[in-house]
Amino acid sequence: MELFKETYIGNMKVKNHFIRSATFEGKATEDGRPTEKIKDLYESFAKADVGTIITSYSYISDYEQPNKNQLGIYKDELIEDYQKITETVHRYGSKIIMQIVHGSSNSQGYKDTAKVLGPSAIEHPTSKITPKEMTQEDINNVIKLFVEAGKRVKASGFDGVQIHCAHGYLLAQFISPLFNHRTDNYGGSVENRIRLVLEIYHAMRKELGDFPIWIKINSSDEEDNGLTNDDFIEMAKLLSYQGIDAIEISGNKWNFHKLNERAYYKDVAMKLADMIDTPIILTGGLREMKDILSIYRNSHVQFFGFARPFVKDVHFIQLLNEQIGQYE
Repeated sequence: MELFKETYIGNMKVKNHFIRSATFEGKATEDGRPTEKIKDLYESFAKADVGTIITSYSYISDYEQPNKNQLGIYKDELIEDYQKITETVHRYGSKIIMQIVHGSSNSQGYKDTAKVLGPSAIEHPTSKITPKEMTQEDINNVIKLFVEAGKRVKASGFDGVQIHCAHGYLLAQFISPLFNHRTDNYGGSVENRIRLVLEIYHAMRKELGDFPIWIKINSSDEEDNGLTNDDFIEMAKLLSYQGIDAIEISGNKWNFHKLNERAYYKDVAMKLADMIDTPIILTGGLREMKDILSIYRNSHVQFFGFARPFVKDVHFIQLLNEQIGQYE
């Protein structure tokens, strides 16, 4: 079965079409250093034939941290510890990507001391945190933080870096009209709301060369007056045309509602995959081989990410392989 064979995601050779999507473990030290538990977890994925592992979201600044015991990549002193992880994963032929994030008002591990930034000074309905509306200086600094984090990711031996633009963090707020009420070049139109993401991407590309740069991005806010599927498709097309290496499609169903649904984002993923050549990763609501095969066989979506299935059973890929006989 082709799904279980070697292929390429952009210019990166991988041993199958299956990806461990970023999942928060809460196993890092207080200052974001990876622990033996993290290394052992990623090694277990590699042993269990996961083609590509995306780390849990890793914070990039020393002034905010979206969650306690979250991985960090905000200082050079962390590189040596990550090198041990990437070397371990590579022994089994798997690839490993680091996901990097700048937080905002939706969550802060240390909200009393954090400097919380956002596109606009709008109180978050859940956390009740109101961020500081970013100045151009703030924007320039955030771009630099992503670039420096990307350089550390590369130096650590990862096979690529994924920009986190989903789940209510800073970049997801910039692309959302629910949180972005700006009237300058970063607000209003689809092109303006994706501007910061593109500036980050181009700055990282300039420094990292052909090192794979992926993105995880919301396909909609799933709320009235929020980001729409049409908005997302226009943003994704801009990212594709400017060279992003892979697009992982997400949204707000990650937030524990409608979890009985399957393949949450398949319709928008299949639509986008017909429009662009950039590899699309579909994540969310994929539980069995029957959730995957019809999409794989009837669209240009070729890669599939899983979060909760790996929490339940690290050998999930092997379970999928056992199911394939039912459908051939």
